[in-house]
Amino acid sequence: MTPKKGWKLGDDSSMKMIVWFKDGNVRTMYSIDWKHKFSKQKDPTLGLERFRKLVKKYGILAGTIAVYDKATGELLEKYYQGERKPVTKNEVSKEAVL
Repeated sequence: MTPKKGWKLGDDSSMKMIVWFKDGNVRTMYSIDWKHKFSKQKDPTLGLERFRKLVKKYGILAGTIAVYDKATGELLEKYYQGERKPVTKNEVSKEAVL
């Protein structure tokens, strides 16, 4: 973050969520970990809470939803048709492996 420009979505986000919709569309979203553009610090739990709200909103419209840590590529949470599924330890992002 630069003092005059504030936080940048994607660059400064700590997590990303990929949503695979049943109609074939795929959408990637980045966490908003700050309360406003010029906040002094980030709060990753705030970003995760906002992702969980989106999961409830999309519900059964989405086939699969995955939340990844951007820094490590680790799969943090996984949902299928709006229901949370267990995550195994060895699941990582395809982008992190490449």
